Amino acid sequence: MATGLIEPCLYRDPAHHAQELHGLFRQSWVFAGLLLELQGLAHQVVRIANTEVLLQCDRSGKPRAFLNVCAHRHAQLCSPGKHEGAVRCPYHGWVYDREGVPVGIPGKQAFPEVVAQPEQYRLAEFNCEAVGQFVFVRLASAGPGLRDWLGTQYEFLERASLGMSGITDEFRKSVDANWKVVIENSLEGYHVPAVHSTTFMQVDGMSREEAAPVFFLGDPRHSHLEHPANADWVASFARMERKIGRWPWRFEHYTHRLIFPNLTVTSFMGYSFHIQRFDPTAPELTTVHSRTTGVKFEGGTEMGRKMMERIYADGQAFTDKVFGEDSGICAKVQAGLRNAQRLAVLGEGIEDRVRHFQRAYVAATK
Repeated sequence: MATGLIEPCLYRDPAHHAQELHGLFRQSWVFAGLLLELQGLAHQVVRIANTEVLLQCDRSGKPRAFLNVCAHRHAQLCSPGKHEGAVRCPYHGWVYDREGVPVGIPGKQAFPEVVAQPEQYRLAEFNCEAVGQFVFVRLASAGPGLRDWLGTQYEFLERASLGMSGITDEFRKSVDANWKVVIENSLEGYHVPAVHSTTFMQVDGMSREEAAPVFFLGDPRHSHLEHPANADWVASFARMERKIGRWPWRFEHYTHRLIFPNLTVTSFMGYSFHIQRFDPTAPELTTVHSRTTGVKFEGGTEMGRKMMERIYADGQAFTDKVFGEDSGICAKVQAGLRNAQRLAVLGEGIEDRVRHFQRAYVAATK
């Protein structure tokens, strides 16, 4: 048994929440989106901490992240979400190219300096890098590179991106709890029998051995677990291979990855990946942006394709139900935190990933 490391007031205090946004989330590499969402002339606006960021790929295909503010008179360029076509300011019609440079200016004779040196009026830009399909943004001008930040998770994201074919399910939903509550809930299975008795407790693809989950806590920021798949389940996929085909990265376990501060990636056997970002919307409110991505299968049949569509559909229904269960219990945890005074008690072995996250959080907020 161990004592928690985060004071209860830090899950509810507005002043501390503001410090997190201006400190932790500015200094961290934060997952912003997927490259496959930025193909062609697509661009999207996401909120990182308290800053709206406009994402698009430049002419070389590199992702770029700009402040969502026009260089002319400070109008919001785009509303949050996905958009097609060139970035055009809704106020006076200034158009920006893929590098954030103003290239279309109505009444350009009134702006001779902008026309002469448009690069000097480029949109304010943030650090932006991708590993495989995963795009990350760091708001702070200085700090570690993405590879150093991701450490042990860099190779995983590279391999997970192999053959990633598109988004099969996506939603944004709110949870009435602090973002740390929602993440900590995702990091332990101790609550599963009480909260998920009709979902996770009924999953037949997992090994039922008592010591099946293995925790990986060697990285100071990130952690993950691997839970072996049931041998019969693995054998059933082997029998279906002639129909469904082969996929790029097949492994025989379930994995749950936390990439600090607020990204989780989960997968069962590598035939799809569930990607969730937990946005700190308010001291007691988290917005969860959830995506499920499919992968490309080779050598399958039409029947196999329909089988996988069914598997994906069942997975989406399962995800929705689990999310509802977790949302409800996280709200109850937050209700308790409003009155809590003492540090949490963390079980040895079963809540080690929660303590690991809290340790990384304390280090990042010093």
